[in-house]
Amino acid sequence: MKRNVILGLVGLLAVSWLAAVNDMVSIPKKIKEHIAKAEILEDKQIYVDAVDEYQGALEYEPDDVELSMKMAEDYLAYGENKKFISTCQKVAEENQKDTMALDTLMKYYQDNKQEDRAVKYLKTFTKNYPKNENAQKWLKELQGTYTRLFCKYDQLSAIYNDSMVVYDEINNLYGAVDASGRELAACQYKEMHPYSEDGYALVLRDNDTYAYLDRDGLARKAPDEGYTDLGLLNDDRVPACKDGKYGFLDDTMEEKTDFSWEALSSVSNRLAAAEKDGKWAIINRNGKTKTDYIYDDVVMDENGICSNQKVFIVKEGESYHIVSSKGKNVGEETFDNAKAFTRDGYAAVEKNGKWGFVDAEGNLVIDCQYDDALSFTSGYAAVKQGDVWGYIDTENTMAIEPDFALATALSTEGTAAVKMVNEDGEIWQLIQLSIFE
Repeated sequence: MKRNVILGLVGLLAVSWLAAVNDMVSIPKKIKEHIAKAEILEDKQIYVDAVDEYQGALEYEPDDVELSMKMAEDYLAYGENKKFISTCQKVAEENQKDTMALDTLMKYYQDNKQEDRAVKYLKTFTKNYPKNENAQKWLKELQGTYTRLFCKYDQLSAIYNDSMVVYDEINNLYGAVDASGRELAACQYKEMHPYSEDGYALVLRDNDTYAYLDRDGLARKAPDEGYTDLGLLNDDRVPACKDGKYGFLDDTMEEKTDFSWEALSSVSNRLAAAEKDGKWAIINRNGKTKTDYIYDDVVMDENGICSNQKVFIVKEGESYHIVSSKGKNVGEETFDNAKAFTRDGYAAVEKNGKWGFVDAEGNLVIDCQYDDALSFTSGYAAVKQGDVWGYIDTENTMAIEPDFALATALSTEGTAAVKMVNEDGEIWQLIQLSIFE
């Protein structure tokens, strides 16, 4: 009896072993059959059924990268782009040592001019898999790509409120375009400034009178004669000079304050700065002082704005520091020089001959290491290394390697005016950072 049981067990083991051997032989055969059918269907451009065959093969070899990518390509062939992308992502994340899936996905994004989506995915990918060198390589490459946009002008200003002043050298006249280079106002003015937050651009016309244009290029507001050195129309206020003294006009071009200051900034966030007897104070848009006249200087941008993010960078003695709208110190950092905050982002500051960046709470967030820099806009800042300029992101990663003779701030659309050097010398060019396209 015992002998019969043992023989029975041996028999069962033999059967199981034979079944396992048969599976080992038959599974590769089944995989090959699925692949062969898929390839025939692909030749006939029947990609939907080809996908089914690859799925059948993957039931036996679920970790086969090559099979998964063949299936992904067939998804793409019949227009299932989302399934193509999700398959590539799944394979890339589950097979860290294999670069095929990630490379295929990144090339797809490049071919379809979707670098912004690629960078968004790569930032999440590298956060989850920080040791993946291939993903780091792709992130560095895609962040640093840009295209040149058509530009017919001899000079370009920095982009401000998605508008840019342009210059026609032959006629010695100025006009304006938007952040993509589309014309807002033809080059027919002796002087022009970018559009303000209120939507108006100051121009000096050929009869030597000032006017404010709307974004259709039409004159909508004009001050009386006698006012000079006008500024941006922001928060319904215009700084202007009359008989050597400065004051504010309102949006109807009527005087809103006394004209009693030696200098005056433009208004932003209903705040400004004014100079009297050689000292500066913070004021509101109606001319009421928020601080005493105690500052030796107040840092402004090229458009006369000093109160973005409701903080000011002021000079007292030989150093600069940040203060609130009421004059209270913000942070403990002091600087040798500084550039004004933009509406968002870090401000460029200088220490010991090098430039870095500070936030609106007064924290030095990027150490002073560059030869020059502009304050951050739209998540990027122009920085100078040696004689050339490039762009960094908020993590101090070089997004565009230094290559420009001059660079300006990035617009909300990811465009910027830069000066390039070619065989004809230096030329102004409008560029588009690829991740914004």
